[in-house]
Amino acid sequence: MLNFLLRRIVYMIPTLLGVSFVVFMLIQIVPGNPVDALLPPEASQEAKENMIRDLGLDRPLLLQYMNWLGKVVQGDFGQSIIKKYSINELMGEALANSMLLALASSLFSFFFAVLLGVYAAYRPNSWVASLGNMLAICGISVPNFWGGLILMGVFGIMLGWLPPMGMTSMGGGGFLDVLAHLVLPAVAAGMVTLGTMTRMVRSNVYELLNQEFVLTLRAKGARPITILLHVMKNATPPILTVAGLQFGNLLGGSVLVETVFSWPGLGHLIYQGITQRDYPIIQAGILVISIFFVVLNIIVDALHALIDPKVQRV
Repeated sequence: MLNFLLRRIVYMIPTLLGVSFVVFMLIQIVPGNPVDALLPPEASQEAKENMIRDLGLDRPLLLQYMNWLGKVVQGDFGQSIIKKYSINELMGEALANSMLLALASSLFSFFFAVLLGVYAAYRPNSWVASLGNMLAICGISVPNFWGGLILMGVFGIMLGWLPPMGMTSMGGGGFLDVLAHLVLPAVAAGMVTLGTMTRMVRSNVYELLNQEFVLTLRAKGARPITILLHVMKNATPPILTVAGLQFGNLLGGSVLVETVFSWPGLGHLIYQGITQRDYPIIQAGILVISIFFVVLNIIVDALHALIDPKVQRV
């Protein structure tokens, strides 16, 4: 098991180096630069050139990348060009908020996906199965930001049941206030995951229910709960794999949801960095998301190996 994990960790290093290089270069070649956001439109060309030189943007790209990577390896993401704050501080608070949103979305989507998927596999002609199919199709088809706007309009504005925007009310209201603000963005962000996971759980469980070992268990008079436990044990590895990837998507793919609901998370911070051409924030944000993706994959692989030891030989 230890050798298996060490191999996965070694593979992680070139992956993250490649991601950091590609992200850094792509951002640099995109038209526009932070100087346009820092200086007024009527600023002289000389002033723009001086600012570019002060920011170090006139150096060769490879040298800029090596300098940036050297600081990142030491745990220093630098300073925001626009906000003039340490990116480590900005990222810390934003990442905590995004983790809260991703965990809430995961709990919502994974719980109902497993519940609906398993029931639909056992009762494929029931109204619950039809409801699961409808939610799955809607979740996959409707963009999460559009679903967020609908939820905000109905439950936040028309009915007034839940706060439509922000993370806390004016002055703050404690845990219950944060929880109330969390409901709508968590549901909006989790709809795509709910649709994907429901279809996957249903198809895996339905296929396993028709396997010979299930027929043997039934022939021996095994209780339904015993059969379900055996089925879920065999269905867990693919479900874990998809769940890990979906959690990574919830953490890094909720940029528009966080923007729509003004949720002060990592996605919202990256969006602000993109609009303002704040290179250090964009680079740091995407790199942190990539790290979480890779770490989640390692965790999922480790859990998969514990459930199925044959995986350790791969």
